[in-house]
Order: sequence, then structure tokens, then C-alpha cells
Amino acid sequence: MILTDIQIEAVRRFASPVRVEGLGAGLNILAAHNEAGKSTVLMALRAALTLRHSSKAQPVKDLFPYGGGSPHVGVAFQWKGQSCWLEKKFGNGKLARLDLGAERFDGDEAEERLQALFELEKTSKSEAAGLWNALLVAQGESFTQPPLLGGGRTSLQNCLQQSMEGVTGTAEAGAVLALVNRQLAQYQTATGKVTGRLRQVQEESEKARQQVAFLIDRRHALEEDIKALEQTRRMLRESESPERRRQAEEELAGLRQTRDQLRGLAAEEQVAQACLREADVKLQAIQAEQERRQAHKGEIARLEQHLAHAQAEQVDLARRAQVADQNLVEAQSRLVAATQQHRQARAVLTRAMQRVERARNQQALEQERAVFERAQAAYARLEKAQADLAIMPVDAAFMRRLAKAVQGMQQAEVRIQAQATRFVADVQPEAQAHVRLNGKPCPVGPQLLTSVTELVVEGVGHFTITPATQQSATLQTDLAAAQAALDKILQEVGCQSVEQAEHQHEARKQAEREVAQAGAVCMALLSIPDASGAAATLAALRLALNEREALFARQQGEQEQVPEEEGAGLDVQQATHMEQSAGQHADLARQQEQDALAQRHAAHTRLEQALAQAGQQQQALQRYQRELMAWHTEESDLTLLNHAVQIEQDRQQAQAELARIAQTRQQEAPLAVVEQGIMRREQDMDKAREQAKTLSMDKRERETRIRQVEGEGLDEQLAGAQRHAAQLQSEEAACERERAALALLQSTLIRAETTQTQRYLAPLVQAMQPAFSALFHGVTLEMDTQFALTGLTRQRAEAVQDLSDGTREQIAVLVRLGFAELLHKRGAPAILVLDDALSFSDSQRLETLFDVLSAAATRLQIILLTCHAEQFAPLRGRMLSLRPMEHFMAPR
Repeated sequence: MILTDIQIEAVRRFASPVRVEGLGAGLNILAAHNEAGKSTVLMALRAALTLRHSSKAQPVKDLFPYGGGSPHVGVAFQWKGQSCWLEKKFGNGKLARLDLGAERFDGDEAEERLQALFELEKTSKSEAAGLWNALLVAQGESFTQPPLLGGGRTSLQNCLQQSMEGVTGTAEAGAVLALVNRQLAQYQTATGKVTGRLRQVQEESEKARQQVAFLIDRRHALEEDIKALEQTRRMLRESESPERRRQAEEELAGLRQTRDQLRGLAAEEQVAQACLREADVKLQAIQAEQERRQAHKGEIARLEQHLAHAQAEQVDLARRAQVADQNLVEAQSRLVAATQQHRQARAVLTRAMQRVERARNQQALEQERAVFERAQAAYARLEKAQADLAIMPVDAAFMRRLAKAVQGMQQAEVRIQAQATRFVADVQPEAQAHVRLNGKPCPVGPQLLTSVTELVVEGVGHFTITPATQQSATLQTDLAAAQAALDKILQEVGCQSVEQAEHQHEARKQAEREVAQAGAVCMALLSIPDASGAAATLAALRLALNEREALFARQQGEQEQVPEEEGAGLDVQQATHMEQSAGQHADLARQQEQDALAQRHAAHTRLEQALAQAGQQQQALQRYQRELMAWHTEESDLTLLNHAVQIEQDRQQAQAELARIAQTRQQEAPLAVVEQGIMRREQDMDKAREQAKTLSMDKRERETRIRQVEGEGLDEQLAGAQRHAAQLQSEEAACERERAALALLQSTLIRAETTQTQRYLAPLVQAMQPAFSALFHGVTLEMDTQFALTGLTRQRAEAVQDLSDGTREQIAVLVRLGFAELLHKRGAPAILVLDDALSFSDSQRLETLFDVLSAAATRLQIILLTCHAEQFAPLRGRMLSLRPMEHFMAPR
């Protein structure tokens, strides 16, 4: 089978028709950039071969274009020398068409014929599957081995069918195994789970066993009810006995009488305890009163003793306060005298410092006067330099004008000289006097003649040399104008020549330097940023200097008028020493005054504290005396003592009563025990009444159940249920035996099929072996019955899942190539389409794979879709392209 044309329209990104050009036998390569539509072409080819045109499944929905429309796919191919055409349209306007040579099939008939041609099996209403799903390898599928569904396995089995006569005696081993599977399916599922008639029998048998167990339980329950009824009747007779009831009532009455006696003793005990507590409280109060009175008497004696001692201490403190007052007066007098002396010494120091300050001010005035005079002299030099500079007109601007005029005259002379006649005279020295040029001895060397020149050679003759007259007048005029401009500029400053002007310019620059120097001196002396403000600064400085001198003169006059005091002749150091000494005396006197003041304050404070404490003690003494007198007035000490004796007697009587009650109670049981016995007997009586009532009800219920069961014929029901359960068990055992036989037959057939499969897999392994040997030297393949390559053996056995991604991809591609080779040998349609495969292969293995693919392409058509054109260039296959079409073109 060879694909010769693929056309698609309205499939995903291809809204307009497009065709794959260049398809032919052998190796075909479609190399295009990413998102060019290579995978879309493969999706359309797979849809045309495996999807029904009427399908609405998700794979069909994935075909629809982004902008709307109905997917349309056409495939042209050669099969057994015939030109064939397959066309399908999905969605609106759906159609299916298959042309096999001269035969044409449409609709569902085309779908059925297509499935038969490519050996596809219908897996659903909308899709068919077979070995072709393994030959059309989409992007990303090349890493895994092809999963073969029923159709794919059937195709391979048809290629490899071997006889199973050694097991079944027929050539149709698959039919026998299918028959066994169908019969076994009546008893169990594919996973071994029980189903069908066996499951029904098991369920009915289980129900029968449950019914038998239920009836047996009912019979046991009946027997238990009969036994329980007898016991209930006996217990009811015992609980309703009159003698037993009378005995319980007498015991209850005796316990109640004992309880009342114990309660009376408890009341008497509470009264005695209350009297004892009251006596204790009163006795404690009397004892507290006696202790309080004794404490007041002791406190009164202590306070009287303290007051006597405080009066003597007050006399001593008053004397000490008087001495402290006298010491304070004396210290204050000494402080006044020392302060006066310090003030006088400070005045002497102030006058000495004023004299020093006047001397310093006088020196500063003299320095300022000197600076002013130097600044005034510098300003005079500045004014003189500025005046000299003002009378010098040759400045830089004038020199620039002069240089421009000189340049103009020089340019005019150069232009004239450029047109002058060049005259060269080579005259011997002795003959130089005999040759004259314009009346002068002719110089030796070249001469430029710009005007008519006469040459006289004695003894020879008279020669007139006339230079070229071209533009001579104009050039002479320009030269004269330039000379006139230069002369005019020189006349402006009174100079006769350029050299004189340059000399005056140098003199002006010297004057400018002197002005700058004088200005710098002025700025430095006057501390100003610009010499232009020197005059104003000098005037202000002169005014300030005059004012300070006048102020100093006034201060000097005022000081001379002040009369001289003691120490007027001392200098600052002596006056300072004198002031410090006086200050120390004043500080000492002040400290003494403060000490005396603190001593006076402390003496008066102690006196006041002693007086206050004595007053407080006197008040406390009077308060204690008043309280003791009030207590004696209310109740004397003798009365209080008699009251205490009476209370003690009452207390002893209450203790005797409590002892009597305790002795009486020891002879009886505790009240709580008696009450518990009463409550227990009352509960027993209530419980007996309730038990009698419950037993009566239970007796009636059991009698009713027994009569009901005896009327239903329980034994006959149990015998019938046991017979039915035995029949179902026999039927279940028969089904199990038949199921076991079928399972044994199935396993035997499967083992035989496995053995035969391993034998008929040999052609498939043989078809794959050359390609694998070319890529993996010395390799042995291992395949399972599902036609999956499980491992390979080189130097050791290796599982496929343990290999690298690149190796697994190479193995998967070679397995698919083996399937295609097997179909081709059998004469079935076969091609191989790979989308973006072998991208993880190294260069050496890729070269080997190219050789394997090239060899296989000589027998069947291989189509490679890739975005790596340079990687697949060595294959030298047919280069395909995607070309837009105006409209879909089906063959006529």
C-alpha cells in the first residue's frame, strides 16, 4: 500500500484546503517548522482510517477548526496495482466514500468495507481499532510500545496463526477456547467472581440455611420459654407469701422506733452542745475583759514613768536650743563681715581687670590704626596705578584690531607677490658694482619685481623689466587701502609704527598687573571680596576707628575721675589672689552660718518632737485612765470574777449532759445505719411488689407465645426447610463440579495457546531481529503473548522499563516497524507514519536507525514528520510539502 495524496480542509488550523505534495513509494519526509500543521495532517489521516463519518465523539470534536466548519479529509493510495480513494466529511454534510479501483462504496457500506480492508474492529459506535493504530504514531507516542486492543491482536494472530490440533483435534483452537469461555461465563466472571445460575443457587441455598437456622432458633426459644415459665410461676408464688410480708413489716416498724429514739438523743445533744458553746464564748469574753483591764493598768504605769523622764529631757533640750540660737547670731555676724571684705576685694579685682582691658583696647586701637594706615597707603597706590592705566589706550581690543589690519596688509602683499616677476641675478662679486637695479647695486639671488624696473649693465646697456599687468592696479589699490587702514589705527593712539604700539601695549599690561597687585593688597587688608568697594570700606573703617578712639578717651577720663581706694596699686594677679582669699573666708563664714542654722533647727526640732511626744503620752495616759474608770463603774473586778465562776459551773453541767448522751448512743446502732436499714427494707418491699407485677405480666406473655408456636406446627416447618436446603446444596455441588471442569479445561487450553503463541511469535521476532541486531549487537528479544517487547538480552537480561528514554523510543519505533513488516509479508495494507520521533537518539544510533528505515522503505512506505530538517537530511527521502489549494479536489 502506498499513499499518493492527502487532502484536508477545515481541520483545526487548516480552515482552507491544503494537500500533502510529493507522496510516493519508499521514504517520505515532511519537514516543517513548529505549528506548521504536521501533527494535524497525521490526526486527519488517523480520523479518515479509524473514525466513522457519523461519529460525534470527542476525537471528532477535536478535528473541528478554530473558526468553524466541517472537517473534510481525502486520502489517495495504491493497493494491489489499483488506484484507490478514501474521502470522509464529519459534522454538517457528513459523507463517507471509498473507491477501490472501479468499485465505489458510500456511507456505512464504505465504513464496513474500509474496516474489512484494514482489518479494523469496531470498539464503539464511532471508532474502530486495529494494528493501524500502532502504525500511525502521533507526537509523544514513540516513547511507548503500541498498546494492542482486540483488533490489533487479531491482525497479528491472523499473521501468526498456528494449529492447535494437538490439544483440541480441530484447526479452530480459538473457537473451542471461546466456547469454553462462554460456558464458564455462565458460572463466573473473567476475574473469577461467581455469577449466573451458580450464584443464584448459592444465594437460594444461603437463604434456605438461614431459614433452617431461624426455625431452629425458634424451637430453642420455645424450649427456653417453657423453662422460664416454670421458674416465673415459682418466683411469683414466693413473692406473694403473706408470712414473709408480715415479717418484713414488723422489722420495718422496729427500725422506725429505734430511729425516733436516736433522733431525740440527737436533739438533746444539740441543746447541750449549744449550752457548752455559749459558756465557752462567755468565759472567753470575761477572760479577754480581765486581760484588757490588766493591760490598761500596765500601760498607765509605763506612761507615768515616761512622762517623768520626758520633763527632765525637755529642760536639757531647751538649754541646747538657746545655745544654738546664740551660735547662729555669732555666725551671721562673721558672715556679714566676710561678705563685706569679699565685696571690696572683688571691686579691687574689677578695677585691675579694667586697667588691663584698657591697655588691651589701647593696643588693639593702635594695631587697627596701623592696619588702616597700610590699607590707606595701598589704596593710594591702587588709585595711582588705575590713573596710569587710564591714560594708556593700547588695550587688548586695540591690539586685536591692529593685528587684523596688519594681517589684511600682509595678505595684500602676498597677492601682489604672487603675480610678481621673479628675477634672479648671478653676478660675480667683482662685477657687482657694474650692474645696477633701479640705480642700486644689483643684489645676488632671486628678486620679486612688482613694478617697472630698470637694469643697467655697464659696458652692456640699459634694460627695462615690466612685470605682468594682470590685476596689478586692483592689487595695488587693495594694498594702499590696507596700509591706510593700518595707519589710521596707529594714529588713534598716537603711534608711528606697529612696534611702538606693541611697546605701549606691554606698558599697559604692566600697569594692569600693578593695579591687580594693589587691589589684592587692599582686599587682603580690608577683608573684602572686591577692590571696587575699597573706598567705602576705608571710609567706614575710618569712622569706626574714630568712634572707638573717642570712646576709649571718654572711658579713660571717667576712670581718672574715680578716687583711688585701698589696693588700687595691685596688679591683676595680686587682686585675684586677694579676691580668692576673701572669697574663701566668706565661704567659710557662710558654711559656719549654715552649720549653726542646721544645729539650731535640729535643737528646736528635737525640742518640739519631745514636747509633742510628751503631749501624746499625756493624752494616752488620760484616755487609759478614763476607759479603766468607765469599766470599773460598769462592772467591778469582783463582780466580773463571780460571773466567771458561775459560767464555769454551767459549762461543766453541759459537758456532763453530753457524756451521758454519748454513753446512751454507744448502746444503740448509728442513726445513719438505722435509716439505711429502713430505706433498704422499704425498697425491698417496693421491689417485691414490682417484681410480682412483672412476673405476672411475663407469665401471661410466655403462655401466649407458647400457645401461638404450638399452633403453627414448628416441627413440620423445620423438617420442610431442611429438605429444601439439602436439595439446593446438591445442586450447588453439581454446579461447582461443572465450573471446576470448565476452569480446568480453560487453563489447559490457555497453557496450550501460550505454548503455541510462543511458537508462532517466532516469525514476528524473526521479522524484528535484523533491525534490532543492527542497532543493538548480539541482542535477543523477549515478547509476551500480548505482543509487547518485555526485555532484551545482550550480555545480561534487561527489562525495557529500566532502559533510558532514548533507548525505549528506539525500541518502540523498531517494534512498530516489525508490525508493519509482518503485515507487508502477509500481503495486508501497511505503512508507517512517525511524528517527531527519534529526537532523543545520539548521532551514532541515529545513523544506524536511518540505515534500518532506508532498508525497510524498499519494501513499504514510511512517512516521517519532523521539525528538524537538518537532522533527517542524510535519509535522502522524498521531501514533502504542504501546499494550499483553491478547493478540495476528489478524483473523477
